[in-house]
Amino acid sequence: MYLTAFIVYVFAVGLGGLHVHGPSGPVVAQLGGSVLLPCFVESPLPLEGLQVEWRKKDSDSLVGLFQQGKSHPDLQSQGFRGRVDFFPHEITKGNFSILLKNVVEEDAGGYRCKVNTAQDSSEVIMEVSNIRGLVVTEADQIIFASKGEDVVLNCSVDSRVPASEIEEVTWKKTDRDPEILVLLYQDSEIFPDSSHESYQGRVDFFSSEIPKGNFSLKLMDVKMEDKGEFTCEVHTRNMSGRTTVVLQGVGFAALHITILVLCSVALLVAVGFCGPVCILLRKKVASKEGMKRHIFLILCPNICMFLSFCLWSSEGFLAEIMTCSTVSIMRPVILLKTTSYLCTLPQCLQKTVKALAVPLYHSAISVTGFSIVIETFIGHPVTIIMAIVGVVAVISSAILAIYSFQIYLTVCLEILNIAMLGFVLSNTWSDFNYNFEIISVITPPIMGMMVALVLQRHFFQGKPFGRVHLALSSVIVMISSIGIICLYILLAILIHDYARGWMLLLEGIMYIVIWLGVIYLLRRQRGRNQGFSSQWRKIGYLCCTVIVPFLIVAVGAIIFHYLKLLLDRKDLNGYLALIPLIHVLTATCLFKHPKYLPDFLHMMIYMFGAVVLSTVSAIALATELILKAGKGARSIGDLRVIVLPLETVFCSAWLMLQIYDSWMKYKESHFKEESRAEPEIVQAMEEMNPNPE
Repeated sequence: MYLTAFIVYVFAVGLGGLHVHGPSGPVVAQLGGSVLLPCFVESPLPLEGLQVEWRKKDSDSLVGLFQQGKSHPDLQSQGFRGRVDFFPHEITKGNFSILLKNVVEEDAGGYRCKVNTAQDSSEVIMEVSNIRGLVVTEADQIIFASKGEDVVLNCSVDSRVPASEIEEVTWKKTDRDPEILVLLYQDSEIFPDSSHESYQGRVDFFSSEIPKGNFSLKLMDVKMEDKGEFTCEVHTRNMSGRTTVVLQGVGFAALHITILVLCSVALLVAVGFCGPVCILLRKKVASKEGMKRHIFLILCPNICMFLSFCLWSSEGFLAEIMTCSTVSIMRPVILLKTTSYLCTLPQCLQKTVKALAVPLYHSAISVTGFSIVIETFIGHPVTIIMAIVGVVAVISSAILAIYSFQIYLTVCLEILNIAMLGFVLSNTWSDFNYNFEIISVITPPIMGMMVALVLQRHFFQGKPFGRVHLALSSVIVMISSIGIICLYILLAILIHDYARGWMLLLEGIMYIVIWLGVIYLLRRQRGRNQGFSSQWRKIGYLCCTVIVPFLIVAVGAIIFHYLKLLLDRKDLNGYLALIPLIHVLTATCLFKHPKYLPDFLHMMIYMFGAVVLSTVSAIALATELILKAGKGARSIGDLRVIVLPLETVFCSAWLMLQIYDSWMKYKESHFKEESRAEPEIVQAMEEMNPNPE
């Protein structure tokens, strides 16, 4: 065979030498595709002494080399390695063409195919040009829309590419980090379920237009966060292309204008009535006209903000809306309690506000703020248990507040706080290690608080420990202890391991034993408090006074820690901002309505709650709305991080006034006790010295 080829070769050379042929004109390549670079001779050549060398003309880079009967890819220039192939079975026929794969823009330019034999050599030069990718176009580069409208984002593929060759089309929101998948078309099928949650049910292709290469996106019910860049990417087997459409602006809808109007009204009323109400408070005017101004100041701005937050539901998320709207609509209740003109209201209303304002405010915020996750985990055993505990705690709090059982009210509200923690962490209860840990850590402060409060009131203050107090205390302790034991049994059954949670069982039994010891101590010392020295009672009272706030802070810190550790939600900061507020309100319930209040501080705290809180809420909501319209994305992220901390400052200031009042009462009672003791001491000294002369 080699001999025959050699004879043919000699004959061909004798007729006119070696002639290498190439393409008749420039070679057109598609970006990302493959292109054939022709190079051949009319007659076969023997492999002995045959060398075929391909080089890039401008850079002299080695594209491909065939020598000694085989190709040498290891000698190729770096930019061509793995992208160039000869056709081995065609070389013996005189075909030295190569296939250049994964074409890039740098591949454009001249190529030289040089063929060398033992007797002669020849070459051909060709040009690779017009490297272009898949052409994807849009009709309108910038689009404007109004909130709630439907818009079309255009994306069309080069008509020379059949729709059957298009493997994938994706629409993405590319100005977000990370990018958001808006809609996916793959293997001739649309996948609406693959869309990001914010676009599900709001996007679609025009199915009848897809065979024509039209992959325009229909975006329905435009929202403010839709503002920005949308990218259409089209992929075939060998090519890809993309185009970007900009949704430049989303105008205000009537709903947004209403929110801005309500925020403006709230701001104007709060600022406008600030001066007149301050004058009335300083002069202590309690006229009917003055009362109307007070009521209008605390009602109008907060009702406006309540409506604004409700309308904000089109842009905000559920937890934020419910919490902020609840705070706004419940704020007038707490303002009534903190106002100096409460005594001018009807007697029945006074008693109701004094008793129920704080626990009602606390319960409303806790339930609406934390129970948003009930819908997600409905039916979960832990969620059901926590729901029952929460309902019982709310009802019990109202009853205890009416009958002025401040100790048990405080403990009950802390139990409610823990139940709300259980709601939020329901999705983590599959990790039983955390279950045992959370329960074993969070229950000791509650029981310690219960014991310290009971000892403070009935042991050191000498208040009667009657049957009602005994029953209430015992019910709370027993339910808590038995509940802990039942939880231990439930978790142990679920994991088939009774040894892991032994600490819970031990704690439940210890609480019962400790409480029985406290009851024995109180019943034994009943009626003997007069025998205690006042200094000893004072030290015990102050110790309990320090212990109880410390335990309240400890419970709050524990809840804060586990929320931050286990809760993986975008609105985590909002939940964390709620923790200090509900614990300040819990501590506030320890005290009855104060009597000794410094006028100036009282007025400043009340005006802060009536004016500053609603003003800041109005400014924050309006600013967030305007910035979102301008940027297409939220700036603050969660309005609770502004509303709730300010609410905490207000409630903390009121708590300080209550502590001041309690201290003044303590000093007054202590002074009276010493005054009563002084005549007894004088009388005893006279008996010891009947005849001083």
